[in-house]
Amino acid sequence: MKEILLSREVESAELAELIAKWFKRATIVVIAKCSIEYSGRASSTAREAVRLILIKQDGTILIHESSGREPLNWQPKATVSVKQLDNQEVEIIAVRRTPDEKLTVRIRGRALTTVAVLGDVGLTLCGREEDLIEEIARNPSSVVRDATLIAREVNTPYGRVDIMLKDSSGKLIVVEVKRSQASIEAAQQLHRYVEYYRRLGLEVEGVLIALDVSGQALKYLRDHGLKYLKYSAKPLSS
Repeated sequence: MKEILLSREVESAELAELIAKWFKRATIVVIAKCSIEYSGRASSTAREAVRLILIKQDGTILIHESSGREPLNWQPKATVSVKQLDNQEVEIIAVRRTPDEKLTVRIRGRALTTVAVLGDVGLTLCGREEDLIEEIARNPSSVVRDATLIAREVNTPYGRVDIMLKDSSGKLIVVEVKRSQASIEAAQQLHRYVEYYRRLGLEVEGVLIALDVSGQALKYLRDHGLKYLKYSAKPLSS
């Protein structure tokens, strides 16, 4: 099968057919006017604007605007239904049951659409977790601009903090490092560290650094005001 299956501007009826046909068989990229509604542990709406909608082959949906690394809204590994509405809109509904969440995207008008089969070969990692910690300790500004190193491998009642930094204002930065994909357990561990130092009366920020993060972990980090930074997989100096 060739990699690019289709790339052109389509009307709403054809867009609905394409999504129904290729969902979970290929990745679908749509640039079009759309509005968004989300309901679940919270609720949100986004009025109509031109956005990039990415429907991955595993059911993950991400919606991006013109700036920023993070999507405006997203739904990991969802069950997706699509239909054309009477007013020539296409409605995409992405549902998850654990937790119970629903994302509704309504696309109006013509849509620039690409359907492609993407690779899934994974990532080759050079360097141990200890090497990543060492490199971050040597260059704390890679985490927060003008940050300085306080300590490494700091013991707490909840485990050992990988790296402790301080930003230019004096705020404590607790850093948890994972050499591969970070799970929700890593996010929860970071949260325990942060809450421990907050109970001591300190102003503290938590940062999880990993080559990748699970959707569940990323949602947990966002819900608790914690940050995720993706670390590049490159050979690390000793």
